[in-house]
Amino acid sequence: MKRYVILVAVALVMVSCGTSKKSPYKSIDQRDVPERYLKDFVKHHAAAKDVRWEMADSTTYFANYKNDNDNDCIVKFTQTSTGMYYVIPMEYLPTDITDYIKTNYAGYKIQKAYITDIKNVKCYEVRIAKKDDVKNLQFSLTGNFNKVIE
Repeated sequence: MKRYVILVAVALVMVSCGTSKKSPYKSIDQRDVPERYLKDFVKHHAAAKDVRWEMADSTTYFANYKNDNDNDCIVKFTQTSTGMYYVIPMEYLPTDITDYIKTNYAGYKIQKAYITDIKNVKCYEVRIAKKDDVKNLQFSLTGNFNKVIE
């Protein structure tokens, strides 16, 4: 009986580890973030909770956090710009966008949706996937398709 319980516990741990989604970026400690990015983040997002930092490369960093309303937010820092990504629940995605995806990308599933603010240009960004094919689509705030983001 004892072996059975241990076997079941090990199997549950293995399944939970195998199904968790990992970020493609490297998690880093706050002290490893360049000072200019850290100062800018603290200045503009002082109320941020549960901040997690990630590094894509030596010049691109992400701050993942929850804002005052407990919404998930991401700030992307690069040498040339700072972008905000507000994660939005799928049920709040405009029907024009979901209809466009169903019509033009049959078989693709929406993975994530954001409202972005990059260089004072606001839009929707939607990540869709079909097996190993992942695409990022950009839409205007009125729901019109803009482009595929490379």
